[in-house]
Amino acid sequence: MQLRLILLFSFLITLSVHAQKAQNVYFLKNNGDRVLIKEQADIIRIIEEPDSGDTRFKLYEFYNNSKRKTLGHLISFEPTLIYDGVVMGFDSLGKRTETVNYKNGAPFGLATYFYPNGKIKRKTEYIPTNSSANQMIGLNSSLTSFLFKTNSKIIFDSDSSGTINIENGKGHLKEINKYKEFEVVEEGDYLDGMKTGIWTGYDTQIGYTFKENYEVNKLVSGESVKDGKTYPYIASMQPPEYKGGQKAWNNFIASTTKYPADALRNGIRGTVKTSFVVDKTGNIVDIVIERSVESSLDEEAKRVLRYSSRWEPGKQRGIPVRVKYTQSFNFAF
Repeated sequence: MQLRLILLFSFLITLSVHAQKAQNVYFLKNNGDRVLIKEQADIIRIIEEPDSGDTRFKLYEFYNNSKRKTLGHLISFEPTLIYDGVVMGFDSLGKRTETVNYKNGAPFGLATYFYPNGKIKRKTEYIPTNSSANQMIGLNSSLTSFLFKTNSKIIFDSDSSGTINIENGKGHLKEINKYKEFEVVEEGDYLDGMKTGIWTGYDTQIGYTFKENYEVNKLVSGESVKDGKTYPYIASMQPPEYKGGQKAWNNFIASTTKYPADALRNGIRGTVKTSFVVDKTGNIVDIVIERSVESSLDEEAKRVLRYSSRWEPGKQRGIPVRVKYTQSFNFAF
C-alpha cells in the first residue's frame, strides 16, 4: 500500500511539473489562418517550451475531433514552423501517415510513409543539397516542391495490398496521383533509389503527355506534347519570376506602396493579406483580399499588384501554367 502511494505521489509531481511548462496555443483553420476560439478551429496547435538540456520546442497538433495530427520538435515557430528531429503525422482518424526526420527545417535521412491500413507505403532517404538558385515559389501548385532543397532516393515502395514495386532501391514504379477532376501519371525505372532511363506519363488537368530521360535522378532532357505542339525542357518545374528575382520584387513592393492619407490621418494600421495569380503570359490576375484591414489600405495593396510589370511565367514540363501566390502588405506608422 505504501509503495502504491509513493508511486501515485511521484506521478502527480510529474504531472504538476509538466503542467507548469509555458505553452503557446493557436487555433487555426486548414489554410493556416488563426481564429480566436477553439470551436471555430480546424487545427489546435500547442507549442511547449523545451525540456531541460534541449533547445527545441515541443509541437503538438490536434484535429478538431481531438485526434492527434502532428508530434515533433521545432527550433523556431515564428513566423513559420522550422522542424527538427523526428516528426510524426497522423490522419483525422488518428492513424499514422508518416515518420520524417528533419534537420533545420528540411527532410533529412530516412522517412517512412504509411497507408491507412498500417502497411508501409514508401521509405525515402532525403539528402540535402546546397542549391542557392533564385526561386520564387508560388502556393497551391506543384512548384512548391522547390521549397525543400533536397534530393531523395526511394529505398522501398509497395501498393496497399503489399505488392512490392521497389526494394533495396531497385524496381519499376508507376505513380498514379488522382485528384477530384484529373490525374497525373508517370512511369519508369529506379536504380540505387534514383530515377534512371526513360520515363513517360501524362497530366489530364493541363492535357499533355511527356517523355523524359534521367541519369542518376537528374533530368537530362524532356519533351511534352499538348494540342499537337511539342515543348522541350531541361527542368520539369520552372517557377514564375519577377524581373530581378525575389529581392527585386521585395524592393518593388516597398518602394511602390504608399500609405493612404485618410488611413494615416485616422490612425488605421494593420496587415492586408492578398493572393494573386501569375497567368500563362506572366500577368498578375485574380487579385483577392484574403484578409482585410480597411477599404483604403485594401485598395492600395490591389493598386500595387496591378502596377507590377509582367513576370516570366511559370512552366510545367515546358508548358506555361498559372501559379498562385500570397503577398502581405504591412501598414504601420
